[in-house]
Amino acid sequence: MNVCGVLVHVRPDSLEAVESGLAKIPGVEAHGRAKGARLIVTVEDCENSSAVDALAQVNALPGVVAAALVYQEFDPDIEVGGNIAENQPC
Repeated sequence: MNVCGVLVHVRPDSLEAVESGLAKIPGVEAHGRAKGARLIVTVEDCENSSAVDALAQVNALPGVVAAALVYQEFDPDIEVGGNIAENQPC
């Protein structure tokens, strides 16, 4: 299981558009806003894409100034529902 905490800096006039774009990327979830047009986001590995690929998609969204990785946790041994959580679908 790979989970990344990301702070996404956005142009103030693009907040809603970026939030909408984030919702379309598998493994990406916006959790709230911070001061200065920043979004608090988590990015996880999915069955068909990695967190690194999702982070690249976040950076490519129109209106995103930068996406900064502020936390990462990787644990290949975490179990979900009795199964090893390797590449669980998002």
